[in-house]
Amino acid sequence: MTLINLAFLAAEGESLGETMARAGLNTAMGIGIVFFALAFISIVIALQGKIFQAIAKKKAAPKVVEAPKTEVVETEAEEDLSNDEELVAVITAAIYAFEAEAGESYVPADGLVVRSIRRRR
Repeated sequence: MTLINLAFLAAEGESLGETMARAGLNTAMGIGIVFFALAFISIVIALQGKIFQAIAKKKAAPKVVEAPKTEVVETEAEEDLSNDEELVAVITAAIYAFEAEAGESYVPADGLVVRSIRRRR
């Protein structure tokens, strides 16, 4: 801008120095407003994570509900069937029959060992 254009920007009776001072104040105010707005947004974003964590913890907190009292029914303890030789022989025969029917692999008589028997639920 030339001095002629700056002269038009100045209010009547205002010198070039006063116009530049007013422009400087306007610039400082604009930069200050932007700085404070960005600082406010930054604080809101920082607090937003903590607020959502607190809400999630509150929702995830276990609700204490008393369970109705029921009688404890004693169930039979599971038997250890790994030493039941008759059952082991039946399971081994079933495995041999399955393998022979499928024809996938040959299982020698002395190559199959049943080490434990557990009931699956």
